[in-house]
Amino acid sequence: MTNQPYDIARYKFVTGGFDWTTMNLLLIAWAGPPTFIATDQHVTDITGRGTTTARGVSQPITERSVASDGTTQTNQVVIPGVVVGQPVTHFTLVDDQGAEDVLLYYIDEAIDLPFDPNGLDMVIQPDWLSARGWFRA
Repeated sequence: MTNQPYDIARYKFVTGGFDWTTMNLLLIAWAGPPTFIATDQHVTDITGRGTTTARGVSQPITERSVASDGTTQTNQVVIPGVVVGQPVTHFTLVDDQGAEDVLLYYIDEAIDLPFDPNGLDMVIQPDWLSARGWFRA
């Protein structure tokens, strides 16, 4: 599988319910076999299967913008103190809505994945070649 939006995000794109600039974005690092199921809507859909383990959750992503070509952009993302252990194999970008994080984007292809945590913060830099973008709408 390659980086993909979840169906719920696709739906929000076309119904006007997706405002990148106001979402409470977080990035979750996962260990285990990368598995993308487009119909998953919440983080609990992933954790409920028991096949992957969340290794860390980012600090809130504070700078969000959209380039004129539709590229979604942010500042660097920091996942604090990912302990030594299972390698990080993939990420999910989510809209933090309190009790239920809504899945937006699945990332399993990125430089340095899989990543072996060393106990320090993970700093993730969005793709500079795409104007620091995560994806293009």
